[in-house]
Amino acid sequence: MKKLLILFSTVYFLFAFDLTFTKAYNNFNQGIRLSKKNPTLAYKKFKEAYQLIQQLKNKDSSQVYYMLGRMYCNGWGVKRNYKLAEKYFLKALKLGNKRVHCCLARLYFKMNRADLAEPHLKYALSHKKIANYCNDLIQSNINKEQ
Repeated sequence: MKKLLILFSTVYFLFAFDLTFTKAYNNFNQGIRLSKKNPTLAYKKFKEAYQLIQQLKNKDSSQVYYMLGRMYCNGWGVKRNYKLAEKYFLKALKLGNKRVHCCLARLYFKMNRADLAEPHLKYALSHKKIANYCNDLIQSNINKEQ
C-alpha cells in the first residue's frame, strides 16, 4: 500500500508539473507572438506565464529558468532586470540548456559587456543547432564590421 501511495504521489507530481509548465509555456509563446501586434494582450499573457512559472521555479527545470531569463531580459510581464535575467540564464545553462548561450550573448551586449558576450556567441556559432537562435546577433555583428 505504501509503495502504491508513493507511486501515485510521484505520478501526480509529474503530471501537475507538466500541466503547469505547458500552460506557462503556451502563455509565454503567445506573448512573444502578440508582442508587436497587441502589446496589452501580450503583457497579460506574460503575466500569466510568470505566475505559473513561479510555481515551478524551484523544480530545477532549465526551460523554466530560460523563460524567466528571457522575461527579465526583455521586460516581458515583469520589470526589466538584467541581473535577474543573468542569474536565471546561468541557472538554465548549468542545467544543460545550451541555447541560452545566445541569450547570454544578447544580454551582455545590452549591458555593454562585449567581453562577456563574445565567448557565449562563439560557443553558439560553433554549434549549428544553437546558432539559429543567434541570427539577430550574427547580423548585428556583421553590420558593425562593415
